[in-house]
Amino acid sequence: MIESLPTAKQAAYIAFAFLISTLFTALFINAYDGYVSQKTMLLSGGIAGGKWAIQILIGSCLLANRRWDYIAALATTCMLGSFVLLPYAVISGNKTFFFGSLLASILAMAVYFVIRLHAAGFSWRWQALWFALLSAAITLQLTLVFKIL
Repeated sequence: MIESLPTAKQAAYIAFAFLISTLFTALFINAYDGYVSQKTMLLSGGIAGGKWAIQILIGSCLLANRRWDYIAALATTCMLGSFVLLPYAVISGNKTFFFGSLLASILAMAVYFVIRLHAAGFSWRWQALWFALLSAAITLQLTLVFKIL
């Protein structure tokens, strides 16, 4: 069962990437003054984090030999997306800048994730899973958090 554990380097990288992502995303959420309450801020962060947690769980269960490669790709994708959100967190701005930052983050993550998984030889189904969960998370954000839909 030892081969199912990540190397120390993989584990450290994955933990670091998700920690940085969590911190930068929290800064981004905190910088936006359009949330109606602390509860909606937490809900927004929970939806975002839940999407990543579900992918990690599914990858852990279904990718016996490649799970850590997949989880590392998720971690890098998540960190990239949070880096794109950082300018808004630092300088803030209006709703257009907020939603533009989100859109830029999603686009950057999508392009990177598709290229990374394709290059690593993962089935298109893993990319489709990411997009399906992203769609669900966006729908939840727009309905439960922002009440747009």
